[in-house]
Amino acid sequence: NNLENQLDELVRSFVQEKLETIMKEEMNQFFEENPELKNYKNGSYGRQLDTKYGRIQDLQVPRDRENSFQTQVFQPYQRYEQWLGETIITMYQKGMSTREIGNFLERILGHAYAPGTISNITDVVMEDVRAWQERSLQKRYAVLYLDGTYLKLRRDDVANEVVYVVIGVTEDGFREILGFYVGGQESSLGWEEVLSDIY
Repeated sequence: NNLENQLDELVRSFVQEKLETIMKEEMNQFFEENPELKNYKNGSYGRQLDTKYGRIQDLQVPRDRENSFQTQVFQPYQRYEQWLGETIITMYQKGMSTREIGNFLERILGHAYAPGTISNITDVVMEDVRAWQERSLQKRYAVLYLDGTYLKLRRDDVANEVVYVVIGVTEDGFREILGFYVGGQESSLGWEEVLSDIY
């Protein structure tokens, strides 16, 4: 339905923005690690990526002039990486520590980089996570949409957990994601805690 489509579109845009942030910093660190390369950044190219929330049509992947850099976020010809979107959402939920963010980034980027590089990327992403979580929200929303979606989240093992998504609509019709909350099974108590946190 229309509401579900709107929610999916918002989450897709969010996942795209955060994946692009990670890849940009990944490329920065690649050049830091390889100063001997006489190479230059060369913009980006668009590609599609299918997620649980639908297809990201124009994910911008950074590239260099010599094609030395290859992002580790996904395999070159892999078009479906559902867990990537789920991992991004988990990273941006409330209460994630720097260590937890680092663990998720290790899972995303694999073993292609030295620990120091992962740590540097983690610092940049953690800064973005904090900025997003601490951003100012409107004092008033005309409508709140609440949605609980079950995702297969990879922590120590793979488990189905509910992700609570809260969407706010301002009086002039602007929609934004107010927060992601992950945990256990969907329940009225879970929603009560989510709404208390936002309030």
